[in-house]
Amino acid sequence: MIKLIATDMDGTWLNDDKDYDREIFKREFKEMRKRDIKFVVASGNQYANLMTRFPDVIDQIYFVAENGALVAQGKQILHVDALSDELYQTLLKITDEYHYPAIVMGLVSAYVKKSNDPAYVQEMKKYVEHLEVVDSFDEIDDRIFKISLTVPEDEMPIVLEQLKQKYPEIGFVSGAADSIDMQTKGMNKAVGLEYLSQKLGIKPSEMIAFGDSGNDVGMLKYAGRSYATATALKEAKMAADQIIGLSNDSTVQKEILRLLNLN
Repeated sequence: MIKLIATDMDGTWLNDDKDYDREIFKREFKEMRKRDIKFVVASGNQYANLMTRFPDVIDQIYFVAENGALVAQGKQILHVDALSDELYQTLLKITDEYHYPAIVMGLVSAYVKKSNDPAYVQEMKKYVEHLEVVDSFDEIDDRIFKISLTVPEDEMPIVLEQLKQKYPEIGFVSGAADSIDMQTKGMNKAVGLEYLSQKLGIKPSEMIAFGDSGNDVGMLKYAGRSYATATALKEAKMAADQIIGLSNDSTVQKEILRLLNLN
């Protein structure tokens, strides 16, 4: 029996226009509510940004944001797991060492440096609702979840492996084909789902998960049944039970219809 459905956003639920088929969702969400199936938005993105995607049902859904470091029910934050000061300083050293554009994700806001290309700052605004531009990351006073590097797609796998080898005490995952998320080792979306499992009394075997990137691997392995989109990264496809279609074709929404026997 399905009791929880969790989905990643970018490359999975959302199309290239950062939107989704709202009519299909309205239909299936009504059925989910009827059956008491929990709907979980599980993303590496900022909590405030994720809430804007579901304005009509915010208080009726759950959020696993920042790759599992923040869990919320609607507008109520249930759990936060921030970086230690020591780890944060190590991540800052890595940003200085590798010189790729970086964004710091915190509880209050996300942060980028003034020295970044304005085009990068504008691109980051697609993923965060609250963004501050600072002179230095050292001046930030916030609870930090992670730092993400934007890396050219052809370089990303190489840099990712270098970082894993050089800093085994840190958690590194591909947030997308051109990004690397750096945070507490072992932190991933499965941690957020495990928290909800304990809170809601739902077994992993009763969960369905959808994803497409390295930061979805833990969740895809944790859930009883998992799906990766056709454009998913190799590691996500290997972790999933089944490969489905394209996010631009509303494939996740359509698969949920099928799972609920609504199509």
